[in-house]
Amino acid sequence: MKNENAYLKPVTLRNILKFAVPTVAMTVFMSFYTMVDGLFVSNLIGTDALSAINLTAPLIQLVTAISTMLATGGSAVIMKKMGEGKIDEAKYSIIFYS
Repeated sequence: MKNENAYLKPVTLRNILKFAVPTVAMTVFMSFYTMVDGLFVSNLIGTDALSAINLTAPLIQLVTAISTMLATGGSAVIMKKMGEGKIDEAKYSIIFYS
């Protein structure tokens, strides 16, 4: 197996989908998880537990959104540096953003 740098490859639809499909799949499965969790909690535990989940869900989604935003922004900075050939700065960015 070759150890290739994915960021040095040309931008094509196939290469974009390699990065986008896992993210979309994760989002779909997280949505299914939320729906199934709600069904099990409401049927097995009761409506009070479902209400508790619904009250805390926005906070959990906010934390998830902020972490996704920072991860995406950090990746964009690192990819830009690698594309410009500034490997040392990209390595520093990896340490800084992680």
